[in-house]
Amino acid sequence: MNLENLKHLSILYVDDDEILRNSTQNILSTLFENVFVAKDGEEAIEIYNKSHIHILMLDIKMKNMSGIDVAKYIRAIDSKIPIFLVSSYTDVEDVLEAIKLDLVDYIKKPFSFEELLNTLIRCLSRIDSKYLIKNNLGENAFYDFLSKQLISNGEYITLTKSEIDVIEIFLQRRNKLISYVEFAHILGENISEVALKNIIYKLRKKIGNNSIQNLSKIGYILN
Repeated sequence: MNLENLKHLSILYVDDDEILRNSTQNILSTLFENVFVAKDGEEAIEIYNKSHIHILMLDIKMKNMSGIDVAKYIRAIDSKIPIFLVSSYTDVEDVLEAIKLDLVDYIKKPFSFEELLNTLIRCLSRIDSKYLIKNNLGENAFYDFLSKQLISNGEYITLTKSEIDVIEIFLQRRNKLISYVEFAHILGENISEVALKNIIYKLRKKIGNNSIQNLSKIGYILN
């Protein structure tokens, strides 16, 4: 598995230990294109809901909302995203909960760079095996997460930044209704409904009209 592929992905790291959070963020920044950090579970969910996250790294023991709780929340939205937990100690109950959530790994603090790297390699394998790198968007149309391009009938088609953002939102919430309000929250509140409709109209022409369904005055679904 090519670690260079991490350069095209984003990770969200959640830990209430500021010193460890900052040092680990520096390490992750050498590997990933985008590194998001949060100090607690509530901030993590807020970041997840308005960003494009490909991998989640969660501390277990945090105030108010644990890493397990964050994982449960995100698993209800996305059954495929790779998630792994970190903890200063091993708790049997936490391990059993983690198994139910189909997590990639459970590593103990303090962890070495090699341990972190091995877990990230497993995350990459999970992404590849679950077809998250190349996603089928319709008949003969695929989206390549790494190149951020559309592949239609074997040809690569360059997308605008707005089109990339919209496609990745759809893929994170595939087969789920996404309202105009949710799109505006993730893309930025300054985007108008007319602008969103225009982006989706252009995407439909590129990937086929049947892939994206419009529920009038409510939102859209990617089948």
